[in-house]
Amino acid sequence: MVRRVPPRYGFAALGGCCFGVGARHLAFGSRNVGTALEFGLIFALSAVVFYTVHDLPRWEISRSGQWRAVRIGVYTALGFAALAGVVWLIWLLGHHAFKLSFLLSFAVSLGAAVGSRAGLYVVKADERLTEAQDLTTLLSINDRVLRHNIRNELAVALGHLEGIEDAADGETIGEQARIARTHLEELVETSERTRRIAAIWRTETLQSIDLVAVVEARIARVTAESPGVAIHTELPDSCVVRTHPSLPLAVEEALRNAIEHNDDDVAITVRVRRDGDATDLVIEDTGRGIPRIERQTLRNAEETPLEHTEGLGLWLIYWTVARAGGTVEFAENDPRGTVVRIRLPDDPEATRSVGESSGRSGSGGWRSTRPGSRDSKSSGSNATDPK
Repeated sequence: MVRRVPPRYGFAALGGCCFGVGARHLAFGSRNVGTALEFGLIFALSAVVFYTVHDLPRWEISRSGQWRAVRIGVYTALGFAALAGVVWLIWLLGHHAFKLSFLLSFAVSLGAAVGSRAGLYVVKADERLTEAQDLTTLLSINDRVLRHNIRNELAVALGHLEGIEDAADGETIGEQARIARTHLEELVETSERTRRIAAIWRTETLQSIDLVAVVEARIARVTAESPGVAIHTELPDSCVVRTHPSLPLAVEEALRNAIEHNDDDVAITVRVRRDGDATDLVIEDTGRGIPRIERQTLRNAEETPLEHTEGLGLWLIYWTVARAGGTVEFAENDPRGTVVRIRLPDDPEATRSVGESSGRSGSGGWRSTRPGSRDSKSSGSNATDPK
């Protein structure tokens, strides 16, 4: 993997350019005190840009955000230079032309200094806003799912517990108790899934894993529980990716969704392949596909009171991939079924940010969209669980 250039080098290059134009002005300008003072002013502005190189880690913004701040600094410098050129041209037409060399040097340095510092503020504010929006969505999901499931599961469980109180024979009591226990266990699992998703969102660390080994292990687990299901694979010998620690759990959720929400004769294919500077994990099934009402939920930026998710499996997939700097797409298979396409970049640090939901919009399918309610009821007791 080719190591990417750190963003601080971009700020250093920008500061070097500013110092360079100032040095050129000093070298080719008049040899007097005024020119020296002009160079001193340009040098001071260049020093502000160089200070950003040292100050950059303190801002705690993503690598992609840091490069965005570099671009803001460059664009601001070019904008100031263009403005200086226009001003000089106006002065020239008015027969009051000022020294173009100093004017351009000063404008470039001032623009770079202002842009580099202001760019950091802009990017940090934008990332914090994105983080707050994503956290609000996550809290909304958990709130709606928990309220919906608590109300439904407890209502059913309490109804059967009342039946136990009125039952006259042991067989009826046992059946009612079994049903009540099942619904209470569903409620406990929903709460556990909510905790897992919150833990995924809080986990910012990445780790290197062999995606092929993960896929093979998770396929072995789900087929052991559903021996009648055949899963076809197209896998390389090995494929190491740097991603979120919960990716194995997300892979298992995608497999379980394909198995548990379709008929026994569903055909499932799993592919892992390199594509440019990213790795694609594709899970296809020939099942019933995602219903229209759930497709509408997938397209919505957040849940509505009438279109809420009843489970959290696809949300788990979404947040895991988003926190890894990747994208996930839920699309229709041809001629029927569902395709889950997970794309993991080679350099996730260059694409992810705190709270960033990569590729939030898209056309054709539902690229990195909010997942709907097509969820499995069990994730496996030994699934990866971020702490």
